[in-house]
Amino acid sequence: AATIPGRDNARGLYLRDEIELEAPMSFSITVKPQFSHANIRTSEEMEDILSLELDLKLESSASWVTCPESLRLLSAQERNGQAFAIRLNTTSLKPGVHYATVSGHDDGSRGSLFSLPITVVVPHSRFVDKEHRVYKIGVKEEISLADNGVDYTTTFNLVPGVPNRRFITVPQGAEFATIKVKPGQYSDSAVAPRVYLHAVPFVRGDMHNVMNQLKKVYQVRDGVEHEFDVRVKGGSTLELCQQLLWLANPSPALVTATVEFHSYGARSQTLISSQPVVIGASSGFARLGADAFLRSEVLNPTANLKSVQRTLRPKDVAITLGSNDLDKIPVSDAERRASKEETAQQIYEMRTTYEFKVEGDKDIAVRPCVTSLFYQIYDSPVDSQLWVMEDSSGQVLSYGSCMHHADSVKLKKGTYTVKLLLRHPSRSTLEKLKHTPIEINMDLNEKLACQVNSRLAAASTPDLKADALGKKVLTKGAHQDVYVSRPATDLPAFVSPGDVLVGAISLDKDKEGVTSMKIIYPVPPKPSKDEKKDDKKADTEEEKTLEDVVFEAKLAHLAKIRSKNSSLYADISNEMKEERPTNIKLLTELLSSTLESPKPETEKDDETSWRARAVGAVYADGKKAIDTASLAQYFGTNAPDKDELDEDKDAKDRDKEMKEQRDFLRKVLLSHAFLAGILADEDSSFSDQFAEAVKELKTWVKADVVKDDKDKVKLTLVNARHARICKGKVASAIAALIKAKKEFNGKELKQINEELIKVYGLGEGMEHLVLNGKDTMYAQYPSFKRSI
Repeated sequence: AATIPGRDNARGLYLRDEIELEAPMSFSITVKPQFSHANIRTSEEMEDILSLELDLKLESSASWVTCPESLRLLSAQERNGQAFAIRLNTTSLKPGVHYATVSGHDDGSRGSLFSLPITVVVPHSRFVDKEHRVYKIGVKEEISLADNGVDYTTTFNLVPGVPNRRFITVPQGAEFATIKVKPGQYSDSAVAPRVYLHAVPFVRGDMHNVMNQLKKVYQVRDGVEHEFDVRVKGGSTLELCQQLLWLANPSPALVTATVEFHSYGARSQTLISSQPVVIGASSGFARLGADAFLRSEVLNPTANLKSVQRTLRPKDVAITLGSNDLDKIPVSDAERRASKEETAQQIYEMRTTYEFKVEGDKDIAVRPCVTSLFYQIYDSPVDSQLWVMEDSSGQVLSYGSCMHHADSVKLKKGTYTVKLLLRHPSRSTLEKLKHTPIEINMDLNEKLACQVNSRLAAASTPDLKADALGKKVLTKGAHQDVYVSRPATDLPAFVSPGDVLVGAISLDKDKEGVTSMKIIYPVPPKPSKDEKKDDKKADTEEEKTLEDVVFEAKLAHLAKIRSKNSSLYADISNEMKEERPTNIKLLTELLSSTLESPKPETEKDDETSWRARAVGAVYADGKKAIDTASLAQYFGTNAPDKDELDEDKDAKDRDKEMKEQRDFLRKVLLSHAFLAGILADEDSSFSDQFAEAVKELKTWVKADVVKDDKDKVKLTLVNARHARICKGKVASAIAALIKAKKEFNGKELKQINEELIKVYGLGEGMEHLVLNGKDTMYAQYPSFKRSI
């Protein structure tokens, strides 16, 4: 193998930028023999390797590349290869792309043992300057330098099937180019072919091609000029290629392209930088400057934050051996000869699990990304790099790799997991990667505007909009300070400290694609809530009696043993009921126990009947404890405001007591109606009891007062069953359930879907809806969860 040590051991020579053509044209080439791969070699094999000696003849395929006539190639294990030098003479080369090779032959029988490709790009702009502004490329083609010494104009004679390329050196400091294309001076106005335009501004390094290239299709029309913008890097070569599309047997066309270079002097020297503009969490602003040193520029800035990036560490890590049949690296021939036992190297697999929550009532678009391994599919130190995102039920919502961004998925409120698979033959390598973080990108439903100012004083107080930096023209040589302030509005409730808000600042919002820079805002700690200190609290608040303290301790203990010791729970609760039979907190605890505890083994009735009877008993006790007329009268009038309650202790205690009674009454009525609905659905004789329960429920409970998702689902099912069973309105029940599907996910959504499938099954001609609903359920709630 032939490599170039001076160019990061490249396997070929590629000179693309004009500045490289002005550097020394001598390069050292290292040739190292490659032997068959083996971890173990026999003594005979080692002797053959060390005795290698070949006299190679070196040949160059082009006259502008010179090399030695011969090379003696030894094993050179101790010297890491044999070296020779080549020299390039590019002074006589015409503009365009030139290709040559340097190859080594031992004799005519085996052909070339190695070949070093050499590509040299000579820019067309190298042949024009202030004294010679026009260079003729062909009969109808030329390139010319503008009077400002920065811009270029070139003509393309486009014929079917032939791409036409121009290479132009970008001025130092330029940040983007505007390409203007129009029909040539002598073009035929009777034809209007479509042209494919491809611009490549930079090819060095490991930057992915989609990050910087421009691909556009336009139609050549008389009197119409098309304008495109592309990011560039000062000193590099911009390749501009145009070709007729073969869509409708196109006719030849003459096209004129003008390339204008622009700069604000604000972007980093690299074309795509990982160093964004940072709005400090403590300072609340970022500072940068704009300079117009190539030409006058339009400054029309705008800045917005568009998404939230949350970094997660693995919740769980498991490293295991791969498949014993498939995940093995086969042994080499040398290893097979050296050992009778074939011990193939096993591949290890590491599965990491990440967990995150989505909060809020609105859906949020989410996209995971393993940023530390991204865009490294061929150069990555590990294999596989696959991930899947699942909801709490195990449904696969999205999947992707570490090469291309997956599409964002809109998620409802809930808990989600991301599982990542990495593979490597070495377990120790995977151990070093077991804490690999993952980035969760969550799009904001509404952009957060960041004010752009011209003065520091205004940047530190973003609420003042008088000094906002508006549209202006920077004359050549002018400078403008630019300050980007933090958002003046409140951050979304789901954003927490440790998250990073991400967006972009565009120095000209009309050319956002090429003048934008990434901005980030690390989320600061949330502000403390404004709480007024109650100086009278210590004086007015009465100390709890010993009986109250003991009663509350027993109540807390009841909640802990609710599902652990039913007999002890019954003994303590009965004792407390005798002590305080009308205590609302005790009745609320008894209701929770009735709804959540398993059915006693001594009960002969089915579970629904038993729970309905138990809830009814708690409801009866609640009626004795609550004066519903007084409760309705209290909430039927205007409630006292907070200041009045703070000044009047008795009124405050009464308000607290009334709210506890109302919350208990709502919960017990909802549970009573829900269980009655199940019984009525199974046995029509309970329909009247169900209708009465719903009537009483509607007196105290409406959809907008229910906050818990479980209670919301119960209320939805109660209303749907009441419409179907008591009123015979099946369509209304279906409509209510379909509407509710948009609001829930997880276990709550499963209850809605099960009820909807049941309602479909009761109707005629709805068999296809039942099947479709069941198929959806199988996907959303898989019985078997596959590992990634």
